[in-house]
Amino acid sequence: MMQLLLEIGTEELPASFLAPAARELERRVRAALDEAEIPVGTAELFYTPRRVALRLNDVPDERPARVVELQGPPKRAAFDPSGDPTKTGIGFSAAHGKTPADLYVKQTAKGEYVFVKKETPAVPTTQALQERLPDIIESLPFPKNMRWDATDTRFARPIRWLVCLLGTEPVRFKVGELEAGADTFGLRNARPLSLPVESPAAYETVLLRLGVIALHADRRQHIEAELKRLAATVSGEPILDEELLEETADITESPELLLCSFKDEFLKLPAEVLTTALKKHQRCFAVRPSRDMTGSSEETDRVPRGSALLPRFIAVTNTPGCNHAEVTGWYEKAAESRLRDARFFVDADLNRGLEALVEDEKQVVWIEGMGSYFDKTQRLRALCRHLSGRMPERDMSGMTVGAARASSTEESDRVPTLASVLDRAALLCKADLLTNMVREKEFTSLQGRMGGIYARLAQEPDAVADAIAEHYLPNFVGDSLPQTLAGALLSVADKMDNIVATFLTGEIPTGSEDPFATRRQTTGLLTIILERRLPVDVAGLLTVAVNEFPRAQWQHTDELPGFFKERLASTLANMGISYDAANAVAATSLEDPRLALARARAIEHFRGNPDFEKLIVGQKRVANILKGQTVAGEPDDKLLSDEAERTLWKHTRDADSKLNAAWDPGTGTPDFERVFSTLLELRPDIDRFFDDVLVMDKDEAMRANRLRLLAFVREQFLSFADLSQIVLPGDQKDTAQTAR
Repeated sequence: MMQLLLEIGTEELPASFLAPAARELERRVRAALDEAEIPVGTAELFYTPRRVALRLNDVPDERPARVVELQGPPKRAAFDPSGDPTKTGIGFSAAHGKTPADLYVKQTAKGEYVFVKKETPAVPTTQALQERLPDIIESLPFPKNMRWDATDTRFARPIRWLVCLLGTEPVRFKVGELEAGADTFGLRNARPLSLPVESPAAYETVLLRLGVIALHADRRQHIEAELKRLAATVSGEPILDEELLEETADITESPELLLCSFKDEFLKLPAEVLTTALKKHQRCFAVRPSRDMTGSSEETDRVPRGSALLPRFIAVTNTPGCNHAEVTGWYEKAAESRLRDARFFVDADLNRGLEALVEDEKQVVWIEGMGSYFDKTQRLRALCRHLSGRMPERDMSGMTVGAARASSTEESDRVPTLASVLDRAALLCKADLLTNMVREKEFTSLQGRMGGIYARLAQEPDAVADAIAEHYLPNFVGDSLPQTLAGALLSVADKMDNIVATFLTGEIPTGSEDPFATRRQTTGLLTIILERRLPVDVAGLLTVAVNEFPRAQWQHTDELPGFFKERLASTLANMGISYDAANAVAATSLEDPRLALARARAIEHFRGNPDFEKLIVGQKRVANILKGQTVAGEPDDKLLSDEAERTLWKHTRDADSKLNAAWDPGTGTPDFERVFSTLLELRPDIDRFFDDVLVMDKDEAMRANRLRLLAFVREQFLSFADLSQIVLPGDQKDTAQTAR
């Protein structure tokens, strides 16, 4: 067994192209070798701005020779009744380099067929690679491609060299005008410029001699260690932004870090503005005072009281051996220019104020046909009034309003209520989109957070500023959630308004398209409610949100409840609930996602009950009979002629009362053990009903009455969940029974 090394050397590739290209290269090479019946072992991926490389382990030198059995035509077509070969039999044997004497007959499932054995020679792995690698390289997908030579070869950036080794032997093939060999190249200013790779195992060592750290993880580790070392020299520690660490490891081959500084006056800028300016425009790391340092030092004594940062930053370069003083000066001049712009923006925005910008929102279209940002702001205020009115009565100190008033202290009287905080935050939360800081595209990533910063600097209550800063959260799957109650509710309101507007414009998510990230926003909304355990009636909030738009704009609104139920089921499944239990509760619990989660967990618990499966079978049968039927009203006692249906009707009405009593008035959550035992008590009556009663009676009145009885029974179960959606063992096929 040997190792295979494939390296594609290029002009500088964008950082976002690297990891996906390396993974796709591995997938395609593996697939090609698998197609050639050449098994391989584990893989190692390498990528830098100027190369994408793959090393495969345990690669055989050839596909062994083998004998294959080929099936031909039926015996009756290959031989005539006397046993002599026909033209068909002669042709089949000749096509495989054989004679009719080499043919033999075997019994198959379809009858007797002729076969022939054929030896295939061994195929060298080198040959398989030479045949397949050019197409693999030229067809690697990228967001953008370019052409650069007369062969019309396309790649993300011009390819400058190719390395391919199987063991110690180069694998020769051409891509465009380039031929693969064994020489790799290092940094542009390295000496020597290139070196031969003697074997795949020597790849990292050869690159290191050329000044290149081959592995992304090693470069990242080196950057992180240097950041900490340099920051410690000024009694500080780096702000280790994960995204920036990944990016700097991607854009460097031999990272060299430089400690730089900026003027103390810029420390008056909000820390988020400073760190964002250094990150987005310079790819530099901010430095804060070390949390492990005690006392004072020359560096920390310069810092204004309360400052979160030091007047220092660390740049990551890709030019080892450069003139440090000169390059540091370049970075410092560039950073000062950006920070001066940021200070101008902040001063101008603070002079104007957020509230003054709310009126300007009237001039800015939000979504075509959905009004202005001012219109959206007014809708958010309405949604927040709805939400705050349904929360437990609390002020922002966490006390109940009654308790706060009872304390009769001047301080508690000044504590803002949730309703007032939410209304103020909703009024101001979109104003930062019109600020210089966000509108001028310099700091768009700070939207929301910038509004929170400005609100705090304008002496708005902390609760208002926090809610504004948090109202876009979560921005992506796995993102942090709002930590404050007001922030969580404002985020829910904002996302609900976005979702409804998306449907009203007709931009409904499909399997392949979701231009407004509506699925993500819906999942975020539901996750906030579930994780923060908020008593939010999603169905009620949805109705309020739709009603805030002019009736003339209403379209596709009937699709919204189903969309929310589908996303609720998906969200519950992501929280570890089995998909069938998630579907069962999502179908009935849109009003309160918290209750849906509690019901789903109860279903998971009850699966262990020996009667659970029988209960589900009965519900599947009920659901199947009612499918497609229009049923209204309760059954008429006078039409209940059979003892089984009279008993079921009586016990189901009793169960209705018991189920209502099972709800805990203090928590609004049912006693699920009591609910399940109540439903379980109905199982014998349901089974007896199906055994003794013909539901689809010829008498129309009798049939309709029995359907109403079953619908009433089903309603009792639906108060818990749609148990007909639970999947039982052997349910791959539809196990629902048809009506008698």
